[in-house]
Amino acid sequence: MSDGDSMAGFAKMFYDLGYNVLLPDARAHGRSSGEYIGDGWVEKDDILRWIKKAIGYTGDETQIVVMGQSMGGATAMMVSGLKLPEQVKAFIEDCGYSSVKEEVEYQAGNLFDLPKVIRKPLIKTMSGINRIENGFFLKRASSDKQLRKNTRPFLFIHGGKDHFVPTEMVHQNYAATNAPKFLWIAPLAGHAMSYPMYKNKYRQVIKDFLKKYIR
Repeated sequence: MSDGDSMAGFAKMFYDLGYNVLLPDARAHGRSSGEYIGDGWVEKDDILRWIKKAIGYTGDETQIVVMGQSMGGATAMMVSGLKLPEQVKAFIEDCGYSSVKEEVEYQAGNLFDLPKVIRKPLIKTMSGINRIENGFFLKRASSDKQLRKNTRPFLFIHGGKDHFVPTEMVHQNYAATNAPKFLWIAPLAGHAMSYPMYKNKYRQVIKDFLKKYIR
């Protein structure tokens, strides 16, 4: 339930690196319309529209980096598997999940301690409802499957103590990526805490990554 304003710290970091910054609110978040959150799967198409709008505004010579955190990180990974304009040069994700279904299963078991006998039919029912209301079954919304289609450089960031989106998911996402890639684990960071806990290192990791691929 965050919005573009909550990314202000990231916006300042990129601005200081010389970038223009676009901070869209995801659907059903902040000032954007929409009744249902799509966990990145429907939002990926919204981001593609924002990419094309940005190119129309800044011109064909623009270079675009897509970055997201948590659900936004999953969205960035899902976007990477789309057919994209050549102006999109690189991706950065921070603590995104490997798939919506795997994240829901993890939270149902590890966070809410639901037994398997309840968990499986509950998730199956939830997936069916989501198909009716949101247009897709949970299993379809996969970050790692989209990453297999990605051809652009990708930076993965994750907290080493993330118990909301488990750290092992970033290794799964990293392994799925055949494009140029880099992984940084912030050792003691919990979910979405890598930047607050390791600001200087975080900035340096991003700076070093982007200077390889952005003019």
